[in-house]
Amino acid sequence: MAADDPGRTWKEADSDDDRWNRTQVGPFLASVMHLPHGVSEKAVTIRIGDEGQGAMCFDTGRLIMRAGWHGGFLKFNSRRFGFTTAPAPAVEKLDWVTDSENGIGNTAARYRGLYLHGKRVVLEYEATGAVLRETPWLHMHEDIAVFRRTLEIGPHAEELRLNLAATEKRVSEGEGAFAQRRWTTGDGRTHTLTVLGTGEYRLEAAENRIRLVLPPNKETLTLRIDRWAANDDAADQPLLAIEKFPQDDIAALVSPGEPLWPHKLTAASSLAENDDTPYVVDTIGVPFENPYGALFFLSGHDFLSTGELLVSALHGDVWLVRGIDAKLESVTWKRFATGLHQPFGVKVVDDRIYVLGKDQITRLEDRNGDGEADCYENFNNHGVTSQGGHDFAAGLDTDPAGNFYYIRAHTGMMRVSADGSKEESIAAGWRNPVGMGVSPEGLVTAAPQEGNWTPASGIYAVKLGGWYGFAGPRETSERPLGYDSPLCWIPREADNSSGGQCWVTSDRWGPLAGRMLHLSYGQCSLLLVLNEECRGVHQGGLTRIPLQFSSGAMRGRFSPIDGQLYVTGTNGWQTRAAYDGCLQRVRYTGRPLDLPVALNAEKNGVRITFSEPLDPAEATNPDNYLVECWNYRYASDYGSREYKPSEPGKFGRDELYVLDAELSDDRRTVRLELEDIAPVMQMQITATLKTADGRELRPKIYNTLHILPE
Repeated sequence: MAADDPGRTWKEADSDDDRWNRTQVGPFLASVMHLPHGVSEKAVTIRIGDEGQGAMCFDTGRLIMRAGWHGGFLKFNSRRFGFTTAPAPAVEKLDWVTDSENGIGNTAARYRGLYLHGKRVVLEYEATGAVLRETPWLHMHEDIAVFRRTLEIGPHAEELRLNLAATEKRVSEGEGAFAQRRWTTGDGRTHTLTVLGTGEYRLEAAENRIRLVLPPNKETLTLRIDRWAANDDAADQPLLAIEKFPQDDIAALVSPGEPLWPHKLTAASSLAENDDTPYVVDTIGVPFENPYGALFFLSGHDFLSTGELLVSALHGDVWLVRGIDAKLESVTWKRFATGLHQPFGVKVVDDRIYVLGKDQITRLEDRNGDGEADCYENFNNHGVTSQGGHDFAAGLDTDPAGNFYYIRAHTGMMRVSADGSKEESIAAGWRNPVGMGVSPEGLVTAAPQEGNWTPASGIYAVKLGGWYGFAGPRETSERPLGYDSPLCWIPREADNSSGGQCWVTSDRWGPLAGRMLHLSYGQCSLLLVLNEECRGVHQGGLTRIPLQFSSGAMRGRFSPIDGQLYVTGTNGWQTRAAYDGCLQRVRYTGRPLDLPVALNAEKNGVRITFSEPLDPAEATNPDNYLVECWNYRYASDYGSREYKPSEPGKFGRDELYVLDAELSDDRRTVRLELEDIAPVMQMQITATLKTADGRELRPKIYNTLHILPE
């Protein structure tokens, strides 16, 4: 949970951790699954059996039950806390596997989501207007595992064809209402598949597959599909027992059941030890020690209108946090949802809860008010799930029109319509992004990670059709560099790995309403963005707000109740994080900010506005300022060294001589006249100043200058 030496240099060995294998995961887990005969990029593996001793894996993209096994659930790789390697079946040999073709032979098919009833899972999907619900379960007959799928199939005007199994050889078939197919596999075992239910149906065996064919029907049908494998002399044994297995009532299982996670967890919270700075950090205790063995690599959060907080954790959980008030004395955590695929963002819209996973945006609903989600609705799963270990789907914000946005490396910035029906990529070309944001006015921002074809971290103002450089240049007449430039580059000392952006939407958080904030995952810090739009070009810089988080800062949201900033942080790759995750409040104390709050380019220099009046003698002394600049090299290399603008190809920085420093009448804005100022990728402005009432200021601004005013 915590590093031995907080803030020390991160090492790969720090993330070799096996704790996920000791977590009570829940009734299902969404993930990528590598199976024989193909990968399932959108898998939901469901725990089955009275003792949870088996599993069936359903592909929500292809709508097919891909595999079944007994003897365990899932096992997790210990590298990078399990984030970068897909889970695997807990057993060496699977009972059966189906190939990865589509499960329904109709093109108009869609996964709708799932319901929980205690430990039972009901899947729901549709095809050509028919709604299908099914619940899987495992029954043991002596040492033979019988996998049962109970299906409820709504009225349908067209024929439905459901792929049930991949076979090697058909041996026999039943007749009448009881349909059966048998085939042998290379290991000499006999596989039996039986179907029994209401209405008309038939089993077809062709092309090494078994399909269930359902002619058009105006009624709701209920079917029971049983499947098992056994030695030839034992193949008939389960036939005598399957009628005695308990029958599943789909309608009853769709309704909410008893809660799975009854504990209200607590951990010691603490207010900042002093309030002698303008912003202080209060820490909301995270229950790292808990009866579920749950892990708290916190990745996103948002508020209900009541002030209750929904917090996501990368291993699949969403937590309901209550009792957040001024003193933080009665904060509780309730496990609200489990099994999501690396959830990396939460957004609440009209008190409806949306969670972004690697596979889909899920809308969670607690239908009986017991503090646990029992409906996991697929709001949108059109996106292509990457098999890459460090290619997350991250963010989740909305614009004024209600459209949702999130980001991932292989598809770019994704926009999802307000009703979830459409998805499109509006821009691309970022390396391993886990940070983005949307302003109240609809400006979309992105923040990738320094690396190949990404010379430094940066903040990008996203434009429709933009290409931002990762994977190589794409030159056009409007893009001569081969990539669209960021609003600002960020040197490694300021941010070596970026989180998201948020905007100050509160008038109770000091004089920064409407400003953009940037969260640094790598430095566990918060930066104020000093952005401007000059002749239609977004540019600017940032300065650090002097505070520190206890984990890699990822998401920021302002509370509708107290108006303060709440930050979630996580661990996982290079960072100064001291803990697995954090939930912390940045509280405004009312003290003077003593910060630069605006930066503007001028024809012959820059203009810096401060939050407080300055001492005129100090502010107008050019010797109190140091301005340096450098460029980066855009290439396939990992990151870039600093290059002198005056001598391209030579390492180092140039110093820009400060010719003059002028102070405005209100003593808040300094205009620096700079010798030989020109557009540059990276500028750093440092100063030694005093406020009008004598406090020392040591501002440092990192900025990018794309264009100068005419």
